[in-house]
Amino acid sequence: MASDSGLALGDHAPSHRISFFAIVWFSESGGTHHIDFESFPVKANEVFLLAPNQVHSIPAATLPRARTIVFAHDVFDRIDEPHLRQLFLPFENEAFVIPPEMLMPLTQLFDLILLECAGAADLTLLLKYTTAYLTHLYRFGKRSHRVAGAEDHRLVKLFQLMQMHYRQEKSAAFYAREIGLTPKRVNELLREKMKTTVSKLLYRLMLIEAKRELYHRQHSVKEIAYGLGFSDQSYFARFFKKQTGLTPEEFRAGAR
Repeated sequence: MASDSGLALGDHAPSHRISFFAIVWFSESGGTHHIDFESFPVKANEVFLLAPNQVHSIPAATLPRARTIVFAHDVFDRIDEPHLRQLFLPFENEAFVIPPEMLMPLTQLFDLILLECAGAADLTLLLKYTTAYLTHLYRFGKRSHRVAGAEDHRLVKLFQLMQMHYRQEKSAAFYAREIGLTPKRVNELLREKMKTTVSKLLYRLMLIEAKRELYHRQHSVKEIAYGLGFSDQSYFARFFKKQTGLTPEEFRAGAR
């Protein structure tokens, strides 16, 4: 689905989990929006990528104009280029900035997507258009950590494994073994490409999910702790406070 009249992402306030992938190209500036509890300014000709389970909101009475493309998991899985799929990882939510000389070409490409969605909606053609769109974003983000990580097939595999196993597996040794490297070499690659480590990425994944679970109040703090692989609630509370400066209960109380 594509729209050029506004954000086609469902409810916007309060924060809500989305259940699809989205490409959001803001057409005007003003206000802020929030992705996984991080605030970002709304600026014209900046593009944000959103993935299922991320928490998104725009605390404004009037939504900013935006060109949006929304698609489900089955479409996402048919994007052939793994490095493009990695652009949707939650490690970095910064915007892609569209250069002035690319505004017209990308507008024309978006219009083709919009036209196809309103007509025959041929999935093969829509995939080609969307892949081309993402390829341009990939080029625009060449200097970002997100793109740097996606360029190395070993790190692409690492990110896939981390998303699958971060709740149970917390050691660099596990992930290094799965991709055929030593823990030292994996961390060297991450420092070189993304200025981070396996532990820091795991902490980020756990912290993001902890915030999501606390916000939506479907589970107790104890259940969240065990669900994220912590041996006890107090260990989880210490981890959470070290990362955020708040206890889980304080975050939950202030998140409404």
